[in-house]
Amino acid sequence: MENYPNELTQLIELKKNQPRPVSALTLKKYTQEYLHLTKLLNKQDDWITDASTDSLVRIINNLKLSATGVLNYLNLFIMIRMDTLDIKILLDLRDKYNKKKDINTKAKVLHKKETLPSNNVIVKYIDGLYKTKSYTDYLVNYLIYTYGLRNRDINLNIITNENYKNIHGTLNYAIIRKTDSVLVINDYKTANTYGQKKIICRSRRVLDCLNKLKEGPLLVNKYNEPVNDENLNYHIHLYENLGEADYLKVKLNWLQTKPNSFQNITKLCKSRGTMSMNVVDTYYNINV
Repeated sequence: MENYPNELTQLIELKKNQPRPVSALTLKKYTQEYLHLTKLLNKQDDWITDASTDSLVRIINNLKLSATGVLNYLNLFIMIRMDTLDIKILLDLRDKYNKKKDINTKAKVLHKKETLPSNNVIVKYIDGLYKTKSYTDYLVNYLIYTYGLRNRDINLNIITNENYKNIHGTLNYAIIRKTDSVLVINDYKTANTYGQKKIICRSRRVLDCLNKLKEGPLLVNKYNEPVNDENLNYHIHLYENLGEADYLKVKLNWLQTKPNSFQNITKLCKSRGTMSMNVVDTYYNINV
């Protein structure tokens, strides 16, 4: 590990060794944010640990950032100062900025309703990928749209059922069985909260695509090497450059017009890896 201040080193070690460790990507994000703010404020050594809570509050309130950007730095302060007596001041400040963030986010989400395509447009696009034998793109689009998956979930390794029995890894797998397939997703954003996701997919088209692609990583670079999580966006091609969150918004909007909408939305949220309806409403529901 580089010669970081003790407080950053301790935070990294704590997050790596907790019962459910955070991902390498998250650790990298913490490190980049810490180093950026340290340089911006011209600080050194264990400056967050040594600072008074009042001075940390002033730093947060003086940041010219969105509520989301402010919360990134405030969460660093909270994680590093978790054992201090006046931590409640920082926690209350986080609640304040979380409310601001939710209000701003909901306004942006509602605006999306004017620009997002319909369910029929997305489904037609995905069907077209299968008809043109674009098997990788079909799987990526179908699985993200059908199950509300994030990009990271789609970094799958295709494997037969027999070979999967000998696997004891923590990667993401698309398992080929005789009449269906199974997604086993270990590495995803909220894995520390919800654990392994297992999704049985009965689509014959999905099974056909997996069989045609054969065993190996679903996503590869131009050298036919597996893609790491940092480069996923470059290799995932959704309709008209939409993101996975946009697909979820379209799917939720469509489900709300159908019978048993609450049950189906709950099922979709489970396969995505979130059970908070408040989160779903704030970030993905494009209806008032």
